[in-house]
Amino acid sequence: MRKAGLGLLILWLAISSSSLRAEEEIRVALLPFTVHAQEDLTHLQKGIWDIISSRLMAEGKIQVISRSVLNRFLSELKGAEITEKEARWLGYRVGADYVVMGSITKVGDYISLDAKVINITGERPVLSVFAQHRGLEEVMVKIDAFANEIRDRILKKEVTYLRSPGQLKAQLLYQAIGYTKLRRFPKVALKGVDVGDVDGDGRNEIILISKNQLWIYRDTGEKLEMVAELKGATSENFLTVDVLDLDGDGKAEIAVTDVIEDTLNSFILQYGEGGVRRIAKALNWYLRARRLPEKGTVLLAQRMGNDTDYGGAIRVVQWKGKFHVGPALKGLPKEVEDLFSFYYGYLTESGELEVLYLNPGGELEVLSLGGELLWKSKTGYGLSDNYFDRPQVFADRKGMPTPFPRRVYLPTRIIVKDLDGDGFDEVTLIVNRFKTGEHFEKVRAYDRGYIEGLVWDGMALAQAWRTQDIPGYVADIAIKDSDNDGRDELVAVSVYGHFLKKEARSNLLVFELYE
Repeated sequence: MRKAGLGLLILWLAISSSSLRAEEEIRVALLPFTVHAQEDLTHLQKGIWDIISSRLMAEGKIQVISRSVLNRFLSELKGAEITEKEARWLGYRVGADYVVMGSITKVGDYISLDAKVINITGERPVLSVFAQHRGLEEVMVKIDAFANEIRDRILKKEVTYLRSPGQLKAQLLYQAIGYTKLRRFPKVALKGVDVGDVDGDGRNEIILISKNQLWIYRDTGEKLEMVAELKGATSENFLTVDVLDLDGDGKAEIAVTDVIEDTLNSFILQYGEGGVRRIAKALNWYLRARRLPEKGTVLLAQRMGNDTDYGGAIRVVQWKGKFHVGPALKGLPKEVEDLFSFYYGYLTESGELEVLYLNPGGELEVLSLGGELLWKSKTGYGLSDNYFDRPQVFADRKGMPTPFPRRVYLPTRIIVKDLDGDGFDEVTLIVNRFKTGEHFEKVRAYDRGYIEGLVWDGMALAQAWRTQDIPGYVADIAIKDSDNDGRDELVAVSVYGHFLKKEARSNLLVFELYE
């Protein structure tokens, strides 16, 4: 009897011990890294998965979900690359606490590893881990450190960030940076720029717009090569351009906000062997890409009001074989009224998701999701020369009567993105300084502009770096891998010389952010 009782006690202790271990273990779905390379790197992809998996489980606090379980769900996903939204979905399906996804990019002798650590509940921001090595041998020697950093992120261990090779340039801190590439465009006023893989070959293209023309360029390393062009009608006025994969086929579409007089005439382009074609046109919507929590980058749409600049709810575009506008975007602070004025981000030390809001006066505000004002700038941002006229509307942006017809200016793009992999987002924006017209509706004479990087310093968003002064004004920016070297660049377009009928001239500038 005593032996039986002792056996039951041992069994109970074993079950309790096992249960406690299971409760402590964090379940991680480690997805196969996407490969961007001219050669077959399947062996490297498999080797990296094996090493990261073993390192994650080394301390006994993390359980990596088996490949066989993941494969059952991976087969249901479409497209060449898994999006953040799809990764979360897969994580939910397999009961993971975290999903680790990433990419392997090989350009020449250099191999870049880029990983994202995604908390399924959204209670923690998406964290990034980045490394670059020369040659396969160096990758395999140093992969342990990369895997250990991923493990430390999951276990919330303190990570020290040094601005060393592979991170942001050390000289970005509190200094001005100069461009590394310049392409001149005489006799044209460029209005927008974005970067994306429009042909699905794993390499990005650069897309530019002017008033009624669009160009697709490819950086070959030696030159900027034009691969396609679209000429619109003279009555068209292209306002914004965004590049994103709407249908999940691995080829990015191009979304353009367009107006004819004061009627929205937006469209979506697709690039193919025959050039570019409009797969959705005459859309009575403003369009803008935006990164949303748990959804990744999506396309937003909003109507124009009868006598106001914007009308109705901000909605998410859902591509279902054709253009379809989905439900209204919920959860925004009441201050946000239009799709051009807000950005989500993890900005302050709270670690909570917040909203960066550009108010009608051009001031930046950091708001909690509940609308609490956490900080407000004193400097005006968002000034541009990108506008259209509404000759029949004698009202201001809110619809209040005025003696003059309305001129609608669109604010410049702001980028909220974690550039140094510390789990907090930096803010990159355009600062334009005008000789005259900063507070006038009809005339703006610009003097100079620059691009500025802001980081939270504990009390406010403070300048961390800026570019050199750029003559004229800066029209648009993007932070993406424009030259396919595995690292993001800051890409900008500037315009000068067309005030009071002077001939317009534009520049495409590229700034290297990483060493």
